[in-house]
Amino acid sequence: MFPSEILILGAALAMDAAVVSFAYGLLCKKSTRMEKWQKGLITAFLFGFFQFLMLWLGSYAGYLISFSSIGHIFQFLVGSCFFLLAIKCVQESFSEGDTEFKWAFVPLLILATATSADALAAGVSLGTMPEAHFIALEVGIITAVFCSVFFTASQFLKSIPENWLLRLAASIFAFLGGQVMWQFIF
Repeated sequence: MFPSEILILGAALAMDAAVVSFAYGLLCKKSTRMEKWQKGLITAFLFGFFQFLMLWLGSYAGYLISFSSIGHIFQFLVGSCFFLLAIKCVQESFSEGDTEFKWAFVPLLILATATSADALAAGVSLGTMPEAHFIALEVGIITAVFCSVFFTASQFLKSIPENWLLRLAASIFAFLGGQVMWQFIF
């Protein structure tokens, strides 16, 4: 592949991960500057790593998963996770107490895996190319950069009340869940 094609592939695969990074960054409003920096770095690394891993695995074994019923079940679970996160954010945004929907590693790990499902399917087309792992590594780096930028951009929304930020995050998660379910149905 030419470098421009790799950049376009990386950008296309990174978009959903970057949007989730933005929404996840909105949940770090009350964190200290150092905690935000650490959480942003972890978020970008995980999303980049899983894009690399899934694209690389897809280049070797993705055909069986992406074109069987297992892929459809996985897609349904991904959409359900997004909807559950959206519901949780909406519930927290209307709560009267000082509860906070916290940034957590395990849900982030699940989201990193879920947003990389399309990379698994895209990896099938890379299976015939030599050195597919280098292409996968480049896509992972592109994803990490996109996620860093979007996570950082979410930190500039400090003047917006937390309830509205949670509702914005919920709408992003609901949109992604709807998009995944739409592809699942059709």
